[in-house]
Amino acid sequence: MKLLIYSDQLSSRLTYTVDLIFSQLLGIPYELTNNRAEFESAQAARLNYSNHEYSGTLQIVPNGLLFEEHIESRSTKTAKAWYGVPTILLEADTHFDPLGMTFYLVSRYEEYGHFTPDAHQRFPAEASCLVRHDLIFKPLVNLWALRLHDVLHDRFPGITSNPREFEFRSTIDIDQAWKYRYKGMLRSVGGITRDILNRDWSLVKQRISVQMGNAQDPFYNFDWQEELHQHYQIDATYFIHVGKRGEFDKSTSINHPQMKRLIKRLLGVAKVGIHPSYQSNFQPDLVAFEKEELARVADQTITVSRQHFLMHKMPETYRTVIDAGIKEEHTMGYTTHMGFRAGIAAPFHFFDLKLNQATDLVLVPFCAMDITPLHYEQKTPEEAIERIKDLLWEVQNVGGLFVSLWHNESLSEDGRWKGWRKVYEALIGMV
Repeated sequence: MKLLIYSDQLSSRLTYTVDLIFSQLLGIPYELTNNRAEFESAQAARLNYSNHEYSGTLQIVPNGLLFEEHIESRSTKTAKAWYGVPTILLEADTHFDPLGMTFYLVSRYEEYGHFTPDAHQRFPAEASCLVRHDLIFKPLVNLWALRLHDVLHDRFPGITSNPREFEFRSTIDIDQAWKYRYKGMLRSVGGITRDILNRDWSLVKQRISVQMGNAQDPFYNFDWQEELHQHYQIDATYFIHVGKRGEFDKSTSINHPQMKRLIKRLLGVAKVGIHPSYQSNFQPDLVAFEKEELARVADQTITVSRQHFLMHKMPETYRTVIDAGIKEEHTMGYTTHMGFRAGIAAPFHFFDLKLNQATDLVLVPFCAMDITPLHYEQKTPEEAIERIKDLLWEVQNVGGLFVSLWHNESLSEDGRWKGWRKVYEALIGMV
């Protein structure tokens, strides 16, 4: 049985949200109409998204957000649970609108407003309503959709549905493929000079041993990764930094023979995307240039990306990657907090609020990043495993998508990352 959804007016925001909830998350075939007579007379499962009451329907009273065409500064609040699920409301709302608040979260409405950026000019997690209301760890959009699914089935038992099922994706950023090797004479001499001046003799010894070929470079651990992924049948995606050297850009040149060899190797076992440089945020044309450089070496079209340092500004960053030919983007998440930046554990299309229209760009949010439990939460590896286990359960419970973000450096067992490889192994083993 198909679902007939009525609204007094249709809009790009409403169309986008309805498709996300009912088609992408719930697999419910639906028709959206603003024809009141058709809705009143229909012999079908009916959802009434309006202020009018119609007998035999399930009613959701709109909060108005889906019918606006502008952006306003809005604050939020929490209220009593909706069918047992936590809720967020706009400050002026007296009732919960799961459609309107789904749009608020996935459009990243709050990121278009005024906020104090962090040191890298990013929207800080602390400014997010999900962090302020202590709900960042809950995939609220998925939870709201599933509750709506249950309520509809109770009201209309014959309704057709096919909710999405749990998925896992491992994504790995390669900021520097090697810690010591293939850096060039000046960088190598500078590095060992710094280590000597700092009297860090263990690093001096390690650096010389690697450069002499007597030890494996710790960051180059792709043999181990490949064996692990094959054992657990995991399809990984690698985001490769190929930008020119700068303060925050330290990759080996893409024209180095060993870098070309690594790219070819990864293409044989995984999906490869571009990791646009830090500098590209100030020179947007570099995104397309770097993508084409990677495509040249890979000898294939590159259509996926994740921003280096998670540099991200709404809507400019996404407009830039769209113009560069990117189809799938993986920056949606926080460095400082695990959880769901957009309140959702599933891919979704980028909605450009300033243009008030949906785009074809698919955003793939991640929910767990290596540096978060190590640096920001000050967890031990054992504590990090338990934290990730809880988060994984949240995603499995809603049939969501769990995306992890690691680096080859964090899998190196080197320096601050000693003992952390087992965290990644535990995650892979749990899925």
